[in-house]
Amino acid sequence: MLTPIPIVDVETVFADFVEEYGGVVSDRLGDAPDKPKNADYIFHGAKVVAELKLLKDDPVTNKDFLKSREKKEKEWLQTGKITQAELAKVTKINQLPDNLYRDIVKLYTRPIKSHLEKANTQIKATKHNMNLEDYKGLVFFTSDGNYFLEPRHVRQIAADILNSGKYSSINTVVHLTVNVVTTRPDDERLSRLWVNLYRDKDYFENVPLPFLKDLYNKWVDYYQEVTGVELDNISEMNEEGVTEDDVLARTRFVKPINVDDND
Repeated sequence: MLTPIPIVDVETVFADFVEEYGGVVSDRLGDAPDKPKNADYIFHGAKVVAELKLLKDDPVTNKDFLKSREKKEKEWLQTGKITQAELAKVTKINQLPDNLYRDIVKLYTRPIKSHLEKANTQIKATKHNMNLEDYKGLVFFTSDGNYFLEPRHVRQIAADILNSGKYSSINTVVHLTVNVVTTRPDDERLSRLWVNLYRDKDYFENVPLPFLKDLYNKWVDYYQEVTGVELDNISEMNEEGVTEDDVLARTRFVKPINVDDND
């Protein structure tokens, strides 16, 4: 039986953490800039501008996604790309013909692409408006409701988008989990993710690794203090900040059980 875990407001708790770490939370400034147009955090010591994005909506239950998928299926039927009988036999998207499969994958990837696009705009605007042009751009991706996109999906989708060379104000992405734990077939321990996703170093200068490591270690301590949940601080990174093994390929979400639901 899984032990219920505290469910926290990620945006509030992470903003509190950033302040304790010594960073600036943009919408808590006295003369706060226009939040939708500016990035969430500034770490002056590391010269980093950062934005937090939450992957909230599970596409399986999201009404907008379901409408978009239904519309796409009607288009296929009307254009003769698939018959009603063939479509009725499809129980998994990988059973679709390649061209139709790509259509559906685009719908699933839309939240990540949209978040990266907005984050890039916000980081760029903050750097320009506050004369921080030499600062690096960092995006925190937090899975907090959309558990359909497993960690390996988030990594692959983000990599495909960023490898295109777009969104040049983003130097590094961190994929982390707060209200959900993960597990692997070869490791039964329940873990929370903090995975650094780097851009091609031949074209982009990534956020400094010492800063990312220190931020991670401090976040583990802060989360334990706030929730009372003991975490094993396990790092699988080598000295260059990468893992020797593709651990995300086997990592799966274990959906959270709210402590309030156990009363």
